Amino acid sequence: MFKLTVVSGPNRGSTFAIREGETTIGRQAGNVIVLSSAKVSKRHCVLVVNGDEIIVQDQGSSNGTFVNGALAKSRKVKPGDRISVGEFVMEVSAPPAVPSRSAPVALAEFGNVLSFPEPRSRRAVPARPGAAGLAGDPLASVGGAAGVAQVAPRDLKGRALLAFDHYVMPFFFGLNLKNEWHMIAGALLTLAILASVFFSVSPLLETSRTMVVKEVQRRARFMARQLAEGNAPALAARAESRADLGIVEGAEGVRMAAVTDLDGRIIAPASRLNHYLVTGSAAALAKRAARAFRDGKEGGVVLEVSPDTVVAIEPVRAVHPSSGKTGVVGMAVVSVDTSLSTLQAGEAGNVYSQALIFSGIFGLLVALILYRLTLRPFQILNEDMDKVLKGDMAQVTREFKFEELAPLWEIINSALQRVSRTSDQDGLGAVPGESGPGAEDYVGPLRSMADAARAALVVFDENRKIVHLNPLFEEISGIRADAAVGREIADVARDQALGAIVSDLFEKAVTGGEATAENFDFSGIPHRIQLEALGKRGGTARCYALLAAKSG
Repeated sequence: MFKLTVVSGPNRGSTFAIREGETTIGRQAGNVIVLSSAKVSKRHCVLVVNGDEIIVQDQGSSNGTFVNGALAKSRKVKPGDRISVGEFVMEVSAPPAVPSRSAPVALAEFGNVLSFPEPRSRRAVPARPGAAGLAGDPLASVGGAAGVAQVAPRDLKGRALLAFDHYVMPFFFGLNLKNEWHMIAGALLTLAILASVFFSVSPLLETSRTMVVKEVQRRARFMARQLAEGNAPALAARAESRADLGIVEGAEGVRMAAVTDLDGRIIAPASRLNHYLVTGSAAALAKRAARAFRDGKEGGVVLEVSPDTVVAIEPVRAVHPSSGKTGVVGMAVVSVDTSLSTLQAGEAGNVYSQALIFSGIFGLLVALILYRLTLRPFQILNEDMDKVLKGDMAQVTREFKFEELAPLWEIINSALQRVSRTSDQDGLGAVPGESGPGAEDYVGPLRSMADAARAALVVFDENRKIVHLNPLFEEISGIRADAAVGREIADVARDQALGAIVSDLFEKAVTGGEATAENFDFSGIPHRIQLEALGKRGGTARCYALLAAKSG
């Protein structure tokens, strides 16, 4: 079922359903769509719908039927085309999604339906926890609005978002039913900051510790090599009393340093001569190293044997007196404390605390910005709604870019337009919040006065869009009413100077004040044009009237 929406002229925003078959349009009762205007013929035109095809046929109307600004006797139209009937400009829109069989009432049962705009996003919104439709595979099908089935997305991103909405978001929706959203947002932000600090600082600390341990290993190996090279002559000469640890014994961080033979007997330091290295992590590593050296291993060994200890073992090479060959006769063992170079628990906690403080401050700043950024559009909306209901504005503004809220703004605008234009024509009395007469309410009296004064007339709405222009103005300006209604005069004027001078008059016009006037030549004939802003004195203009009369 197609729809016609009035986009310009009286009753702007109203929507009419177009049924299969013929839909008559005219001002006389009995037509499917009744447009009350003297410029609309009793039976003006007919829309013939046959499946996906729509044909508009003029029925011999006095002022003609126009499609996209061009006079049409019979023409095929499609969604998006605009049909002008008298002062009404109506846009054809495509049929909505087919309702499910469970829908109780179809819109086709009504002749005139005010349809609020549909949300731009068609992505399904998950139901509340426990709601019907969540059972089974959520990726198989999605329930849309009014029970309309929608095909689940096939791309990976769409399916991931759908699964997230189905399995994760119901928990938070349930929380939001019991708690204020800013409390939930604050808790989530706090968790995000803690997780961010942990997952960002921990790898840095671990990397830093790894680098420190590697540096300690290089240092321990260097000292072990010094011991091995320095004591090799003494072990070769079997002068064990000359074995010495030198500066290694008192070096910072060295827990233990010794020179031993391959059986673990200590040769140096002299204070432990002939003792055996049998206990501790260094002794265990020394036994494994001795076996490796006997099996022909050439290089030394360095290993982190505990979270705070690094042990380096280098072979002491000398010539065996019995065989005359060079071989390993001993080992230089050095154990170094790594805790002096790496961060302790308290120091790491201090790093975490500093990162948490700075992250918290930054997170609070971001949260405050997002909080105010979210609330500001609603504050503006509240103020604008109050102004619209008072008649100071035509519709709520959409200054902020907030795509997700665009459908809400459109619905509110449609509702406000409906409220502001409701009258007691149905015997129900005025609606609370009546915003006063609109531009279409002024057209009749202004047209009568202009006809009586034989003056050219143009009526603009509060947005400076043309609502009506009489035949005399069409004659002197060359602007056709059917092409001008709903547009600014600067867009349709053949003479750019006319658009510029009218724009200047708009800027000078004051509601309730004196009319602004200028001289202008139409086709070489001098005219006096004046613009009057109509509405409550000091308030927003409800419409503008432009009169043009010959000078002299």
